[in-house]
Amino acid sequence: MCGITGFVTRDPRVTTLPAELAVAVECLRYRGPDDQGTWFAEGVGLGHRRLSILDLSSLGHQPMFSADGRLAMVFNGEIYNFADIRKELIARGHSFRGTGDAETVLAAFLEWGDRAVDRFIGMFAFALWDTREHVLHLYRDRLGVKPLYYGWDGRTLWFGSELKALRAFTHWSPRIDHQALGEYFQYGYISGPRSIYAQVRKLEPGCRLKLARDGEPVVERYWSVLDRSRDRLTGDDETLEAELEALMHDAFRLRLVSDVPVGMYLSGGVDSSLVTAILSKASSQPLRTFTVGFREDSHDESPWARRVAGHLGTRHTEYILEVREALAIARGWGKLFDEPFGDSSGIPTLLVSRLAREQVKVVLSADGGDELFMGYSVYDDVLPRLRRLSQMPARLKTVVADALARTHVDLLDRRLAKLGAPASMRGRITRRIRRSRAVLPNATVGRVYDAAVSYWLPEEVAELLGAYQNPRGLADGFEGNEHEQMGLWDLHHYLPGDVLTKVDRTTMAVSLEGREPLLDHRLVEFAFRLPTHLRNGTLGRKHLLKKILYRHVPRALVDRPKQGFAIPLERWLRDDLRELTHDYLASARIRKAGILDDSVVQHVVDGFYRGDRKLTSQLWFLLAFEMWREEWDRG
Repeated sequence: MCGITGFVTRDPRVTTLPAELAVAVECLRYRGPDDQGTWFAEGVGLGHRRLSILDLSSLGHQPMFSADGRLAMVFNGEIYNFADIRKELIARGHSFRGTGDAETVLAAFLEWGDRAVDRFIGMFAFALWDTREHVLHLYRDRLGVKPLYYGWDGRTLWFGSELKALRAFTHWSPRIDHQALGEYFQYGYISGPRSIYAQVRKLEPGCRLKLARDGEPVVERYWSVLDRSRDRLTGDDETLEAELEALMHDAFRLRLVSDVPVGMYLSGGVDSSLVTAILSKASSQPLRTFTVGFREDSHDESPWARRVAGHLGTRHTEYILEVREALAIARGWGKLFDEPFGDSSGIPTLLVSRLAREQVKVVLSADGGDELFMGYSVYDDVLPRLRRLSQMPARLKTVVADALARTHVDLLDRRLAKLGAPASMRGRITRRIRRSRAVLPNATVGRVYDAAVSYWLPEEVAELLGAYQNPRGLADGFEGNEHEQMGLWDLHHYLPGDVLTKVDRTTMAVSLEGREPLLDHRLVEFAFRLPTHLRNGTLGRKHLLKKILYRHVPRALVDRPKQGFAIPLERWLRDDLRELTHDYLASARIRKAGILDDSVVQHVVDGFYRGDRKLTSQLWFLLAFEMWREEWDRG
C-alpha cells in the first residue's frame, strides 16, 4: 500500500516539474512512511511513497523497472493472487529478484500487454511508462478501492493518489467545479469522474487511461459488472449457497497474504461477523479484531461486537470514542479529506484505524455487502412510495405537481413562523413539498430513489450556489428490477465515492493498509448474477449472507436492525461542535468567500438550533465544506 504521483509533459516551458514532484511525494508521506523514490526522463517523472507489506527488503523499492528496462512503474495496492501469476510467468521464462507483487505486475505486462490486468485479483492504482513507445498508462482497480486523480491542460498530464499531491504542481491554478460542489451538497460526496476541481478528474473504477506521444488522454473501461450480470446463475438455492461460500473462503483467504500482522474491523453486524468468522477459520493464529463504541447507547454497537468476538475466539480490542477526540478529528476534517466530503462516520473510522495501527499494519473491512446483497433499508422504503405514487391517476399527479410548483416554500415557511409553528414542523412541511415536486408528475424508481438519498435536493442546491443541475444519471438507467437498479447505482457512485474514499483516507492517514474482502471482483460478479430472492428473500435483506452466517455464529448474536457506523452528530453539533459551527458559518466569512448564499446558510443554521433536527446533515455538509475551503482553496 502506497502513494503514487507523477507527470508527463510536452511543454518545454514547464521547468519546475521535477522539483515539484519531490514536494508531491512528500505530501503523501503518511501513505508510505517506509521508503520513497523518484525517477525522471525527458518530460516524464514518477514518484512513490512505500508502506512495506510484501517483500520488506529494498528489492521492493519503487519506481520499479521491468527486467528488460522497458517499463517503469509506480504501484499502489496489492495483487493478492500474485504468487499464482508468478508461477505461470516463471514457467514462461521470466525470472524474479524479489518476492513482492509489484515485480510480478511488470512481468505480467511484458508477457500479456493490456490483458494482464484481467488476471489480477486485488486492489490497485498504478502508472506505467513505456520507455520505448513513449506512452503513459494509468490503471485503477475494478471497484475503486484505491484512488487515482489526474489533471490535463492540453500539454501536461499530472496524477496522484490524492489531490494533495496534484496541488504540488504549481503550473495550474485549481478552480472549483461548481457542478461537482453542488453534487457534494446533494449527496455528501463527489462521484467520479468529477473532482472538486474543474481541471482534475478521477479515473473511474475498472478503467485505464492511455496517453500517447501525440493526442489527448484516452480513457476506456476494461471491466464492468454490467457485462457479467446479464449471464444469470442457474441451479437450486442450496447449490448457489455452497458456491458462494466456497468463493468467499478463497477471496477472504487471499486477503490474508502479508509479511506483516493483519487485523479485522468488527462491528458485530452481518457483514463484518461473516468475514471474521470465515477468516478465523483460515488463519493459523487468533484473528485480531477492533471496534469503536460510543457513550450514547443508541449509537453503540461495541457490546454486539464483543459477543461475536467472544464466540469466534478473536483477540478483541475495543475503544470508547470521547467527544474531545471527535472534536479534534473534526477540526482536521478539511486536511484529512482533501476534497469536500460529508460522511461523518469518517470520525470513528479514523479512530478505529488508529486503534488497529497500534497492533497491525493491515486491516480488513467488510464494506460492499449492502451493495451486493441489497442491504440498505432505503431500498425497501422506496418501493412502497413508488407504488403509492403509481396508483394516483395521471391527471391528479399533474394537478398536484402544478400546485406544488407554484408553491413559494420560503414564503410559506415565513407565514408558518408568524403563526408560531415550531422549526421542526415547518421543516417537515417544506421538505415534503420539495421532495414531492422532485418526483411528480413522472414518478420513477430513479426519481424516487434520488430524492430519498439526497440530503439537499437540486432546487435547494441551486438556491445555495446560484445554479445547479445534477450531473449524475438516475438509478433506472441501469438494467434489472428496481432493487438491482438501486444496488447498481450505489455500486457505481456511493461505494467508490463515499465508502471506499472514507476507508482509504482514514487508514492511510495512520499508515495502515485497508483491504476489502467482500469486494473481490469474482464475488461482485457472482452476487449480481444471483436470483433476486437470494439477495433479498425470506430472511430479509442479505438473505444468502445470513444463511451462511447463521452456520458460523448463533443468530441471536447478530440478528438485530441495521445500525450503520453512525455517530451522535446532532448532539455534538448542538453542544461540543457549536463553537466550530458558528465560527466557520459566520455570515461575514460566508459573504467574503462568495461561494455560498449567506441567507440559505443562515436559514439552515437558525433552523437547526431552533430545533429542526432534520437539518443535521445539511449543517454538517456546510461546516465540512467550509473547513475544506479554509484548508485548500487558493481563491
